[in-house]
Amino acid sequence: MITFERNRYSVPASFANRPISLRVYQERLVIVAEGQTVCEHERIIDRSLRKPRKAIYDWRHYMAAIQRKPGALRNGTPFTEMPDPFRRL
Repeated sequence: MITFERNRYSVPASFANRPISLRVYQERLVIVAEGQTVCEHERIIDRSLRKPRKAIYDWRHYMAAIQRKPGALRNGTPFTEMPDPFRRL
């Protein structure tokens, strides 16, 4: 996860603890590592300091983690958006 403007955005698990670059555009964030685009997220702009921070997940970023920890699929927040065919599998 990276943090930008009080919100957290997922990156692929294979890039944990590795240097990345964040390119900020008006409507999106682009995460780059090793000279290649790793992922993109819609930029969430919320200036209110009273609202809780948001975490924006892409379930595909955690597929490598599922192979090592299949129980994470049952309880992991990133997987709430996972399509049903993948859940059944």
